[in-house]
Amino acid sequence: GVAIIGINEGNAAQHNSDTLSNIKSRGGNINDVESENFICTRDKIMAVNDTPCSDKGFDDVISLISSIESDKVTLELGRIEGSTVVNYYNGICISAKAGEAYGFLAEKCGICIDYECRTGNCQTCVRWLEFPDKERDLSPDGGGGSLHERTIFNCVGRMPRGYQWLHVLDPYGRGNEDAIQGDT
Repeated sequence: GVAIIGINEGNAAQHNSDTLSNIKSRGGNINDVESENFICTRDKIMAVNDTPCSDKGFDDVISLISSIESDKVTLELGRIEGSTVVNYYNGICISAKAGEAYGFLAEKCGICIDYECRTGNCQTCVRWLEFPDKERDLSPDGGGGSLHERTIFNCVGRMPRGYQWLHVLDPYGRGNEDAIQGDT
């Protein structure tokens, strides 16, 4: 099959930013806006305009897309089961597996992380992470609760298990995301 290997800032990243805003406006409740609404690096193209292609190679999928006589192409995407959507402050997302290094994921998304010691001692690579309650992710009604924040070290930190989404806040400190994304 064919997977998305990268997302540039643009339509997909804006879509991801809008999706995250919707989730946050509901207090992080992923049952209102599912994490499947994100478009992520590593997502697999399952169908093009309802034509299955999950078992097709790159050339076949491109041929299928190219043969469409309309200005509109609809892709059905699939995601690795049990993965977590990591959404960066610029809207670029990646589907991550438990245990993967935060720094590796950031690099795959084109996010520049400064490193000095690569052991966490210098704190150059520290970023803020925003995430929902694990229990609320799994509850049928979405429950109460709130979003949580903590710091991560990109050089040594690893993806935890059990979250549907995590949001890495902007590198200049909490609260500057609107300035980074150009929103007013």
